[in-house]
Amino acid sequence: MKRVFAFILAFCLVFLCSCTNAGKEPSKKEYFAITQIDRCVVEPDEKAVMTKDDENYYRKLMDAVITRKDSVTLSDDETKNKFYIDLLMQSPYYFFLSACELNGSNAKLTFAYEKDEQDEMCEFLDSEFLKIANFNAAETDNELDTVLKIYYYISKGYNYDYDRTDNKNLDSPLFTYPDKEIYNFLKDKKGLCYGFAYTMRFVLLQRGIDCFCVYGDCIYNDDSHMWNIFKYDGEFFICDSAWDRANDTYARLYNFGKTDEERISDAIDTVDFSTYHFEEYGKVECTDKRFLIFRTVMRFSYVEDHKFFMEEFGGEHKMFDTEKFEFI
Repeated sequence: MKRVFAFILAFCLVFLCSCTNAGKEPSKKEYFAITQIDRCVVEPDEKAVMTKDDENYYRKLMDAVITRKDSVTLSDDETKNKFYIDLLMQSPYYFFLSACELNGSNAKLTFAYEKDEQDEMCEFLDSEFLKIANFNAAETDNELDTVLKIYYYISKGYNYDYDRTDNKNLDSPLFTYPDKEIYNFLKDKKGLCYGFAYTMRFVLLQRGIDCFCVYGDCIYNDDSHMWNIFKYDGEFFICDSAWDRANDTYARLYNFGKTDEERISDAIDTVDFSTYHFEEYGKVECTDKRFLIFRTVMRFSYVEDHKFFMEEFGGEHKMFDTEKFEFI
């Protein structure tokens, strides 16, 4: 009789817990650490136009690159195959190839490195992405915890390479395809805005958070710039880990969670998002102003249990609670 009662009690508890969890807000979702990298993640708008067959063909193409096959048979639709190759060219792993030639349904692959060298570089990329994605990860992390931890790691951990001059205009191919940029960024611990933005996008996508790379011209000089748009709690926000790089000891939040209006006030002539992204994903506008409270934060770091230490420009110290979304 006791066993029957215990079973009924356990069932009721499970039922009540499931009902309680059913109404959770998106920002309350738990973001566990990941154990392996999905090399085939793509920007959310691209995923929105892909069928299951498209995903399978792209994975087949990526697998051929990683396992060093000389050729791979894809779809009978050549237009689709060009799309798969374009996705591949946006990948951090594409630079393993010196050429990818499409002939009908067949893609011929020419490799740029010897097998041992490629395997070593692939292992390095995987391990670095895992390190960033899982930085200070806790089982109870919410969506904002995850974004802030990754943002901190990238902004603090990598230097801006002021000696390089290949970011002068949007004609640079690096505004479209990363080539070896991400690998060099992770290896050398420095790079241009591309390295920061491409890395942020790839890692957030690993954690299931929608993220895009976007770019535009700086109005008062000859430079162009790349940054990110990420989705949080159903809204879109700008973040710029390159511009929030402070030094080796801390990162700031001045450019985190910005609106389109704020980006324009940064004297950046932005490229229209819809020009380079698929409309099937839906409209992407950054209008939510909830992160305006971060504009005076010149130093931040994770403490514990959804708490982040923050120091304002005037020297005042505060603690921010991501669950309550307020300073405490």
